Amino acid sequence: MGFATRLERGEEIDLVRSLTAGNRSVLDVGGGSGELARAVAARIGHCTAVEPHAQLVESIQAGDTTGVVNVFAGTAEELPFRDASFDAVYCAWVLPYVSDIGHAVTEMVRVCDPDHPESKVVLIAGGSGNELLTLLNEVCVPVAGEPYDHHGYLLSTAAEALAEHGFTDFALHRTEASIRFDEVGRAERVATAAAVLTDFWYGPHPKAEEIRSALEPALARHFAGRPHGIGDQATVLVARPGA
Repeated sequence: MGFATRLERGEEIDLVRSLTAGNRSVLDVGGGSGELARAVAARIGHCTAVEPHAQLVESIQAGDTTGVVNVFAGTAEELPFRDASFDAVYCAWVLPYVSDIGHAVTEMVRVCDPDHPESKVVLIAGGSGNELLTLLNEVCVPVAGEPYDHHGYLLSTAAEALAEHGFTDFALHRTEASIRFDEVGRAERVATAAAVLTDFWYGPHPKAEEIRSALEPALARHFAGRPHGIGDQATVLVARPGA
């Protein structure tokens, strides 16, 4: 929550709302905090979300004070809905966490009605120049001994799966977002950012403290040029059925 409460993603939310403005039945795959689902529901009247973590399902339900978001427990790889149940499906920042991208995308296509005039699948992942992913890959991954996080590869793999199922009309968009650190002193900002990012990416990791220490000098250099924000730029892939 330390990460989520500091994240500003207004442009991303506005784009998803614009893309789904002509839809009537929209699915959010990986509901997370429910922020996107509530924004879509505010525009078209309702939104359905699927989320694998029980505590987030409860959080989305608690935050939906108007009853316009229907949330179900489930995963991207096994969506609990009938074929062609929705006329639009979107999935934001979930691809790095699925076990099988091809299967997850196939499920999204399965529940999306290709005959609807506004049919689309929208995938959101890290974009070129994403400052958070740069910190993750350059500082944290070598310490953790884990694979690099390559969102371009994830989107490319997803696009291949979409094309195999007839969603061949592609468009790409870029959005700007950032995680904000409003602390006045740079030293406090650095320490806070290192703690927030370590907790978000590596909370239970055995090398979490070593990762936090490695982040601090990198964050000090970053804040020297951009004092209060770390960019979380996204690439948005929109796929529609081909002619």
